Amino acid sequence: MLRLVLLLSLVALPVRADSLSDRAFQAAQLAMLSSAGSAIRQAELRRAAGSGPLADLLKARQRVADRRARAEAELGALGRSGTSQTSDATRLSGEIEAFGTEIARLDAQIATSFPRFAELTRPRPMALSEVQQALAPDEGLLFIYTGATETHIWAVTPTRTAWQRIGLGEADIAGDVAALRQSLSVASNARGAEALKRLGQKPQITPFDRTRAHLVYADLLADMMPALAEAERLYTVARGPLTGLPLGLLVMEMPTDPAQDGDPEALRATPWFFQRFALAALPTVESLRAIAAPAPALAANTPTRRFLGIGAPRLTGGANGLRGVTMSGATADPESIRALAPLPGTLRELRAIAATLDAGPASLLTGDAAVEPALREAGLEKAEVVVFATHGLLSGELEGLAEPALVLTPPEVASATNDGLLTASEIADMSLSAEWVILSACNTAGGDGRPDAEGLSGLARAFLVAGAETLMVSHWPVRDDAAARLTTDAFSALTRDDIQSKSSALQASMQAMLEDGSDPTLAHPAAWAPFILVGDGS
Repeated sequence: MLRLVLLLSLVALPVRADSLSDRAFQAAQLAMLSSAGSAIRQAELRRAAGSGPLADLLKARQRVADRRARAEAELGALGRSGTSQTSDATRLSGEIEAFGTEIARLDAQIATSFPRFAELTRPRPMALSEVQQALAPDEGLLFIYTGATETHIWAVTPTRTAWQRIGLGEADIAGDVAALRQSLSVASNARGAEALKRLGQKPQITPFDRTRAHLVYADLLADMMPALAEAERLYTVARGPLTGLPLGLLVMEMPTDPAQDGDPEALRATPWFFQRFALAALPTVESLRAIAAPAPALAANTPTRRFLGIGAPRLTGGANGLRGVTMSGATADPESIRALAPLPGTLRELRAIAATLDAGPASLLTGDAAVEPALREAGLEKAEVVVFATHGLLSGELEGLAEPALVLTPPEVASATNDGLLTASEIADMSLSAEWVILSACNTAGGDGRPDAEGLSGLARAFLVAGAETLMVSHWPVRDDAAARLTTDAFSALTRDDIQSKSSALQASMQAMLEDGSDPTLAHPAAWAPFILVGDGS
C-alpha cells in the first residue's frame, strides 16, 4: 500500500501570542465546540461554586438546557422526516420557548450571586502558552482537527510546540478508521481461549491490519514525536473520524511481514502507540482548565464511600446479542429488557474490583438488587469510584430506544422511575463527586468511524454533566472476560509505587493483557484496546 501525503507546513518554534500557529490553534477550538466539552465546563462551574444554593442553580440550569436541546433535536427530526405533524411541532416550539425563558431567568439569578458566571460559561479557547502552563512537566497535548480537505495537528508540551497541516480530509481518514474498526468488531465477538477449550475448539485470531494502523500513525503523528519527546502522559483531543478509534492501537513502525497480522507473537512484538504514552482523551482543549484547577477540599464531616459497583443485571435472553427494546412512551417494556443477552462475566468483574478496593458486599448492586430504586438510595453521589458493568445501549442501536441508556434488572411492572433502563437524561439529573466512573459496557464511547462521529456518546456526556471527574469508556462491545481483566488490573495497578496516575494504570493493564501468553486471543487489540479514559487522567 502506497500513500502520498501532502505536507503543507510544519512549525516547531517558541510560541508567540500573535503567531499564526496560535491563532489557528484557537480558531480550531472554536470550530469544534461539543456537547461533551460543555459538560466539562458545567462541571467546572459547579466545582467552583462549591455546594449550596448556587451549585443547585447551576445544576438546574444545565438540566433545563439539556431538555431544550432534546426538544430542539426532536423538532429538527420532525422537519427532516417531511411528515406533517403540526400539533407536535407546535408543542415542541412552545416547550423550547419556555425552556429559553427559564434559562434566562436562571442566568439572571445566577449572575446576581455569581458575577463571573458569564465569563466562565462563555467558550474560551486556550492559547498555546496557556496550555503549556496547564500541563505538568511530564505531560503533553495532542490536538487533531480534521476538516473536509485537510487535517491540522498540534503537539504541545511545557517547553515545545509543533503544528502540522496535511492534505488528508475527513473522507480519507474515515476510510482508514472504518477498515480498522471492521477487524476490531469481528475480533471483539470472538470467544476467549478458555471458552473455546470447553467447546473443543482451537482459538483463531482475526488478522489486524497493522500496516494500515502504521500508515495512519505515519501520516498524522510521526512528525509530532520530536515535540513530544519529554512527555510520558498525553492528553488527546480529536475532531473528525479519529474520534471513532482509540489512538493507542496505532502502530509506530512499519510491520516487516503483514502475513503475521494474526500471529499473537507478532502482535505482542508490535510497537503500539499506547506503549509510548499513557493516554487520556479530552472532549475539548479548554477542558484542561478544569483539570488544572485544584478541586475544592471536602468538608471534614462530608460522608463518602470508596466504591459502588452496579451491574450483572438479571437477564434471560440468548447468547446472540442484543435485540429490540419495546417502548411505551418514555418507559421501556420490562420483558424486552429481560430478553437481552446476559453478561456472566460482569459479576466476577465487580467482585474483583470490590476486593481490590477493600470494599465489602454492601458496595455491590447486582442481580435482583441492580434496580433503579436501589441505585438512587445507595449513596451514588458520595462514591469516589463508580463502576457500571452491564450493557450500554446507544440511541438508534436498538429499535425503539430514543436515547442512550445503561441496562439494569427490569421490574415485573414498569414505572416512570423503574423500567430497567438508566437513561442519559436520568444520569444527567444525578449529582456525582466520583473521581472515576467506569462504564464497562458496550459502545459507551460511541463513534463508528464516520466523519461526523462525535466520539463521546450521550452516556459519557451525561456522566460529565452529573459531575464525574474521569470516565473509562469503551469504543466497541467488549468480551466480558477482557473487560473484567482490564478494569480489575487497572485498579490493582493503582496500588503500585511506580503508577502515579489513572492513565498510567490503564496503560499497565493493557500491557499486561497484551503480554498474557496463556490466551493468544488477548494479543489482538480488540481485547486490550477498547477502553479509553475521558477527562482527568492524573
